[in-house]
Amino acid sequence: MVNKPQDFSTLASINSNMSFSDWLRFRSVDQWQKMMKHRFIKDITSNTFPTNVFEKYLHLEHKFVRAAITIFSYALAKAPHLSDQNHLINILHALANDQEEYFQQTFNLISPSHLDSEQIKFDGESAMLYRGAVEIAEKCTYLEILSAMLAAEWMYLTWCQEASLENTVEPMKSWILLHVAPEFSGQVDWMRNRINLLGAEATVEIQEACVNHFKNMLIWEIEFHDAPYEIVM
Repeated sequence: MVNKPQDFSTLASINSNMSFSDWLRFRSVDQWQKMMKHRFIKDITSNTFPTNVFEKYLHLEHKFVRAAITIFSYALAKAPHLSDQNHLINILHALANDQEEYFQQTFNLISPSHLDSEQIKFDGESAMLYRGAVEIAEKCTYLEILSAMLAAEWMYLTWCQEASLENTVEPMKSWILLHVAPEFSGQVDWMRNRINLLGAEATVEIQEACVNHFKNMLIWEIEFHDAPYEIVM
């Protein structure tokens, strides 16, 4: 059997509607679909999410959001244009304010006094979502950073858009609505647009690196969302 071409230029010449971000997802379709079928998403949309698991998830997610501030700060430092800097400043503001406000309000609402945030740590494979993404931000190009983070942000937007149509309950409902709000969806659209432009102009080596980062982020997201079910407190 002859292997079908997987490189961006060849596939884009066959399908003129395929953007660079579409290509990244196409190359990671198995990981994308596995994440979309994750137990975590099914539990939220069916209102069967165990409260104690969600509490543990929030602590882990809070830690990653703080890490995302570091990651996008690296992107800001490497941004090629003033407009990129302005968008990244808005992203950092949303992470440090809108999302932080949600966490603090929800922590107070569910009163997880029996949970020690310092005890709920990234561990094993789930830690790669934090460590791997920060390492990409430290060592790689601006386009590679955006490609990695797009995997996480686009994935969240997609499943939250679907979940927002269901009758989910609090505090999961507010978490979903935060990720379908115009500010967040606009952030994902901007990232896709920038990646589409920069990716199409990148070298084949950088394009393939972006594929690896995008795919790895999805793998790490799957392992990360497994973790709340496995942590024993």
